[in-house]
Amino acid sequence: MNIRGSKLIAYLVVLTLLAGLVSGCAALGGLGKKPQDEQQAVESQKVPVEAATARVDTIQNVKEFSGTLKPIKEVMVIPQIPGKVSKVHVEVGQQVKEGDVLIELEAGDVEQQIAQAQAAYEASKASVELSKKRLNDLESQKSKLQVEIDKVNKQIEDVQKALNEAKQAIEPEIARLEEMRQKGAITDEQFEEQKTKLEEQLKPLQDGLEKLVQQKAALEKSKLEIESAIKSMPYDSKTLDAQLNQAKMALDAAKGAADKLKLLSPIDGVVSSLSVQTGQMAAQASPPVTIIDMTALILDIRLSEFDVVKVQPGQKVDVYVDAAGSQPVEGVVEWVSPSTDPRSQAYGVRVKIDNSPGKLRPGMFARAGLVLDKKENVVVVPKRAIVRQGDQAYVFVIKGGSVERREVQVGMDDGERIEVISGLKSGEQVVVKGQAYLKEGQKVDIVKQES
Repeated sequence: MNIRGSKLIAYLVVLTLLAGLVSGCAALGGLGKKPQDEQQAVESQKVPVEAATARVDTIQNVKEFSGTLKPIKEVMVIPQIPGKVSKVHVEVGQQVKEGDVLIELEAGDVEQQIAQAQAAYEASKASVELSKKRLNDLESQKSKLQVEIDKVNKQIEDVQKALNEAKQAIEPEIARLEEMRQKGAITDEQFEEQKTKLEEQLKPLQDGLEKLVQQKAALEKSKLEIESAIKSMPYDSKTLDAQLNQAKMALDAAKGAADKLKLLSPIDGVVSSLSVQTGQMAAQASPPVTIIDMTALILDIRLSEFDVVKVQPGQKVDVYVDAAGSQPVEGVVEWVSPSTDPRSQAYGVRVKIDNSPGKLRPGMFARAGLVLDKKENVVVVPKRAIVRQGDQAYVFVIKGGSVERREVQVGMDDGERIEVISGLKSGEQVVVKGQAYLKEGQKVDIVKQES
């Protein structure tokens, strides 16, 4: 090898050493940056989730029912007898007190009404007395016939007894004659002749008995005819008395009409309708004034057989009336019907609502939230935390920055929250959003914590 070749080899060795040195330095620099790169890689693998904390609370099942509000009291003021209106003292919407004068009737019609009522009473009285006399006569005849029938029955019994005794008396004689005929002491003709004479002794009794039976049949026929006549009458004694009493009450009412010309309010309330003006007739068929009490309102709702057993009188109810605002008003279950409505086959429930502020009005649409089930001191979580797989339910519990997939048993839910019967303790954090990207042991980043 010459000098030129030796220099070339030395040059290559130096280049190789320099390349190794540069490579080593690069390697040392890479070793210094590796922990930071790995941390960034780990951070990039965390799944962002929203979480909530399981807590002990009360949960309830509320079902909504709707209807229209009605006044607690609604009274139609009706005149006792028709009359022409002489003065109207109120108008629709006016507040009135019990005893306030609503309308007045003219006195001119009162005498005519009394005369008409008197005539109706007299006619009814005459008709009732005639009908009662006819009824009493028939009842009297019926009683007399029954007495006669009883007498005839006694006579029939006596004659029948005498006839039986007479038959028993001649039976030994007929038996003796039969024995003589068998022995040849008398002929058959003599036997029949003697027997006929003996039996003819019974004939008066037999004829008498037959006449008595015919007499009894005639009496019973007459009695049936009278009973039929009684039944065919349109009224019995009690109905006739009621009819006359009704006519008497109408007369008394007409006589007292002079004191009833002023129609008074029977309750404290508001005039809800007024159908007459001065000069018009106020009649019983069309109530001239209606008064309602709005201090309390009622809401009638219908419940199924499965819901009604969970509601009790006195139970408080949140009632929402959209026309009066978004805040509920408190109602109380006043009563629960013990039987179903024949038309709807549902159970009626009445909710009473205090309306002393006067914000609500009859006719407004209302919704009542009835608490049908309630559990206290149970562990609850947002319903969104539950992951279902077939018949099983799971939650992802956050522990130390990662999640644990845990099976739970759930119970009642109110639409937003759900009861956890087992598998979860109060205070544990669960994932409520982002479960679709999670698996057992997955690292998570809580981006939102629900209160």
